[in-house]
Amino acid sequence: MKHVVLLLSLLLVLACSKSDDTVSPNNLIGTWRLITYCKPASSSTCMTVDVPSNKGVFITFNYAGEFNEFYENTKPVEYSFLGCFGGNYKTEGNNIRIMAACMSSMNGKLIPLLSLTGNRLVLNPYSTGEYVFIRR
Repeated sequence: MKHVVLLLSLLLVLACSKSDDTVSPNNLIGTWRLITYCKPASSSTCMTVDVPSNKGVFITFNYAGEFNEFYENTKPVEYSFLGCFGGNYKTEGNNIRIMAACMSSMNGKLIPLLSLTGNRLVLNPYSTGEYVFIRR
């Protein structure tokens, strides 16, 4: 009987423990290149756009909580992520809050982070579509 109680107690502790559903800021650190995104066409649809290999849209996150967006051989009007250049960021659960001067709110923009692996980052800055980045 003691073993059953011990087993049930252990299962209860494991079931109630906090999950690791939050983004580690350290996994974001670095420079990411936008390779494809779904440009919103309406409130519920989007059009897939591949960024040509001779053009570059990059975002960076650093340990100081700074965010930057920069371009190579293109302008934000052609291909962009937020088009805000620099600012700050912080992680909130499975989201990234980016605060930049071009944003209308002092609270910045809360962006759902859909996936983060060692070399791939997928964000959803708008209600439709994904922005797919690879680590540079």
